[in-house]
Amino acid sequence: MQSMEVWVTYASTYSYLTVSRVGALAQARGVTLAWRPFSLAAIRDALKLPFPFPPDSPKTAYMWLDVERRARLLGLQYRRPDTYPVNAMQTARVALVGERDGWCQAFTEHVFRLHWVDGRLIGTDDNLRTALGSLGLDADVVIAQAWSQDITDRLEQRSAEAMSRGIFGAPSFIVNGELFWGDDRLEIALDRATGK
Repeated sequence: MQSMEVWVTYASTYSYLTVSRVGALAQARGVTLAWRPFSLAAIRDALKLPFPFPPDSPKTAYMWLDVERRARLLGLQYRRPDTYPVNAMQTARVALVGERDGWCQAFTEHVFRLHWVDGRLIGTDDNLRTALGSLGLDADVVIAQAWSQDITDRLEQRSAEAMSRGIFGAPSFIVNGELFWGDDRLEIALDRATGK
């Protein structure tokens, strides 16, 4: 069975579109997913990249229109979040615990759904605890682990790995060492994973 790496950040608007459908699409094609949560902030700083969607800019207005339009086209539930941008660093740390312990995909799907459908802001205690509780996990234990030195080291290593592999945005996908960037490249990456 072929595999595909899914590189995701939790403050990314377009990542919602990917997270909402990649699991089912991959399963239908027999592709195993390897989730790779990471922080884009360190990469943007290192590469001197600007914030992708400046407040009150035409680009940001277009992004909101485009995300809503794509969600509708893809048949996904959508509710524009009340707050943008968000601080999703703690969510990324928790996701790294999930990657280590085998529940990253379910957690990621749930925190995004809470944010983009239920209006429960990603990165908040409410969002995290609800998502962890839905998986039967002790939120206090997991959040404490998320701030451990082990996870701090993993986050730093993950950012370095992302840069070394040419990643500059999210969502990104890697298949056999080949990088695909953006939700609109998801199907192409899955095709590559299945040899098409």
